[in-house]
Formats: sequence, structure tokens, C-alpha cells
Amino acid sequence: MRKTLATILSCCTLALTLGLVACSGGSPSPSGTEAFGSAESDPNSPSSDEAAKAEYDRAGALYEQGKYYSAKEAYEKSEYGDWEQRAAECAQPMPETGELFHDPNMTSNNMILNFIVNDDGAGTGTYISVYTKDNTLVETVFIKGGGSVETRLPGGEYYVKDSTGTEWYGEDEQFGPDGHYESMVFNSVEGDPCLVVLEEGYQWDITINDADSSGRSVQSQEESWGNR
Repeated sequence: MRKTLATILSCCTLALTLGLVACSGGSPSPSGTEAFGSAESDPNSPSSDEAAKAEYDRAGALYEQGKYYSAKEAYEKSEYGDWEQRAAECAQPMPETGELFHDPNMTSNNMILNFIVNDDGAGTGTYISVYTKDNTLVETVFIKGGGSVETRLPGGEYYVKDSTGTEWYGEDEQFGPDGHYESMVFNSVEGDPCLVVLEEGYQWDITINDADSSGRSVQSQEESWGNR
């Protein structure tokens, strides 16, 4: 995925690492003879149904907290009651194109920041977040399929991150681990390639999937879902 300032950013691929768990055999019984029969269950340990119900309830609490992907995982783990329906309902409707959040203390008419996505895929969403130099979130925007969003911020130094995917789990968990997550790399500030200086008095356009590569090319740094 390309981006420009007019800007260009490439889409990252989330890498998953699978680990292997080794199993060790059991040790012989102290007598050296084979043990028969099953061990008595601990009367204080929860039954499998109780454990499943506890996980199901935990999933409901996660859902209420807006952690929709984590809730989906917990419902699937529980396999309790109507867990399949509940898990399916964790994916949220994608927001319409526009600004989702804007810090009221970070408004200005002296600098325009446009985000443009050239993508006709209606089933794909792009979530963009902007942070100050001290990593304070100042605005988030969502672009459903293709489109543009105009925002206004004071001039300054900013970080810009974006993510894309086809299943939306809210602003907290975005597109889940199957989404693609990036930090834009502007190379405009020595020693901090992800920081960009946006001066007042200008209109800045950041274009994702720029077809004609106009403007200054912007690279990307792959991020994990946990570091979104």
C-alpha cells in the first residue's frame, strides 16, 4: 500500500510466530508397579461447566469494556451456552468515513491535514491516529473503503499511525490481530524517522494508495497488534 505527503505509506503484514510445547512423560510410581484407577477429584476445584460459565461471563465483561476482539476469544474459549452467536456479534459495524475523536484543546484554523484513501473496496476500513511528540493522542479518523477526511490541527510535530482490515472491533482493539498495523516513516526529523513536522499556514495531504506517486514518498514501519 503506497502513501504520499502529498504522501505514500506501504501496508505491513502482521507476522505470527507459532511456538511448540514439548510434553514430557510421567514418572513411575514409587513402588515400581503400574498404578491403576483414577485419582479422586478435588471437591474444591470448579467443574468444567463452572469454568466454562466463568469464561463466558468474563467475555461479557470484556464486551462491556469495548474490548470486542478479546471478548470474541473468550466466548470461543468458553464454548458455553450461546457462545457461537455471542462470538459472531463481537465484530462491530465499521464507522462511516469521518473523524472519530479530536482533542478539543488541539484545534486550529491555521493548518489543514487531509487523509485520503484511494481504495474502492467497500469491505476494507482504514483507521488513522495522530499523536503529539509526547505520544498524546490528538485525533483519530476512519475511512470506509475509499474517501477523504479533512482535519485541522495546530502546527507542530506529530506521529501518524494507520491500520487496515475487514473486521472492526472498535477503537480499542481496531481490526484485531488479523489487521495490518503501521507507523508512517517521514524521515524529516533527524534521530526520529517517524516524527513529522507540519507547519502552520499549509494544507498537508497524506494519501494512501497514491496511484500517481505525486508528492514526497513516505515509508512505513510495521507494528504488531499489541503495539498498535
